[in-house]
Amino acid sequence: MTELFTWPALVALAAGGLYGAVFGSVPGLTATLAVALFIPIAFFLDPILALPAIISISAVAIYAGDVGSVIAKIPGTPASAAYVEELHGLSRRRGPGYGLGISAMGSAVGGIIGTALLIFSATSLAAVAKNFSSFEYFWIAVLGLTAGIFASSGSSLKALVSLLIGVMFSTAGIDPTLGYARFDFGNPNLLGGLNYIVAMIGLFGFSEVLQNVFARGEVAGTMPADKGAPLRQFFVRPVLLMLRNKLLVVRSSLIGTFVGFLPGAGADIGAWVASSFEKLSGRRGDADTEEEDRVVLAGTSSNNAAVASAWIPALSLGLPGDTVTAIVLGVFMMKGITPGPMLFEQQATLVWSLFGAFLIANLVLLPLFGFLTARIATVVVRIPLNLLLGVIAGLCVVGAYAINNNPFDVFVMVAMGVFAFLLRIGGFPLAQVVLGMVLGPILEQNFMVSAIKSRWDLMAFFDRPIAIGLMIGTVIVIAIGVRIKARAARA
Repeated sequence: MTELFTWPALVALAAGGLYGAVFGSVPGLTATLAVALFIPIAFFLDPILALPAIISISAVAIYAGDVGSVIAKIPGTPASAAYVEELHGLSRRRGPGYGLGISAMGSAVGGIIGTALLIFSATSLAAVAKNFSSFEYFWIAVLGLTAGIFASSGSSLKALVSLLIGVMFSTAGIDPTLGYARFDFGNPNLLGGLNYIVAMIGLFGFSEVLQNVFARGEVAGTMPADKGAPLRQFFVRPVLLMLRNKLLVVRSSLIGTFVGFLPGAGADIGAWVASSFEKLSGRRGDADTEEEDRVVLAGTSSNNAAVASAWIPALSLGLPGDTVTAIVLGVFMMKGITPGPMLFEQQATLVWSLFGAFLIANLVLLPLFGFLTARIATVVVRIPLNLLLGVIAGLCVVGAYAINNNPFDVFVMVAMGVFAFLLRIGGFPLAQVVLGMVLGPILEQNFMVSAIKSRWDLMAFFDRPIAIGLMIGTVIVIAIGVRIKARAARA
């Protein structure tokens, strides 16, 4: 690990963190895209520099996706969409520095817990992941979708409709199992399906612009300034919040770690399950610990814990835990490194440097660059609303185009914005649409694969112990959700 404390390594870590903070703050420019654009530079760097830089980029960029949620209610990642309403709401109530402070501190602690589990149990957790088949992944998708229905603060029926709309959107393009084109309407741009990042920018960002333009005097004023010293708002108050909710942080981090180490699952599902669990708990805090704060803390803790644990299958099995580690495996191949159980013996120096990079990124870089982005956000939110709406609309166009450099995505983004504006008028939640688009392909593909290999014997979905456990978890979520909604209706 001593190689990590050389000047070139520290500069690579710091530069990666700064790059991730700037990149992740722009709607549509995700951590995956940031890492992908870094690969040409990584080709010329030693692995001891390139891989820690990638860790720094991804850890900070995942947090920076919450900056758009605070300023303009535009989540930078699908995971951020799980708690975008709560994060924007508490930022309007207590200032952007406090909202981003909860996000940064929660992400840092979650990342540290995920890293600790990565260090001490990578091989054993990877062995558990090997036992997951298409049946288990199907039930994980069902569990995530079910939790999303009852996580809505409004009508569960409207949340279900939004979820089904998202699942329907996810079916556009090539059928993942049979290879047939569907719902492409003769347009080749739709053969690859609807990009959920593009859709998310339209659903949250562009619809917010339309909402404010057509509000006719009902536009909310500019966000209030932080109440208190910046350091206290960003560091002290969020840390006190976490101390009052230690079990929540640990539970959410463990949920993120569990979901993150499953190959292909990633941080998105973990953040949705953790934040939905907190919403379902219905626990109201005291005057200093309100429900919005707890939901955001749960989502951010789970988010970065999953970022660290996604490296478990990548290092131990050579299987990508998410899109970032899929790119990392390409870097391994490019550098002649073979991931797997022998990596911990043959490349022990590199592995411990990766562990150290995770700790530095979460302990130092994330709070540091998080504070800088929070200070910038407090300036941005003071811009007059009319001017800010123009900037947001421009960022929506740039972000949608930058993902695939395709003008068609801009039209999709605008169409999604108009559609989301109509959903808002009807009182339908938007986050569930994104959840349906994210989990829809996972649900469909694993259902079809499981059905085909079991010769359409649906009882096979209930044969495996882990699958039965996940099914029971889904039933419990439904029972708790129905009970809480009924209690709220009576109240």
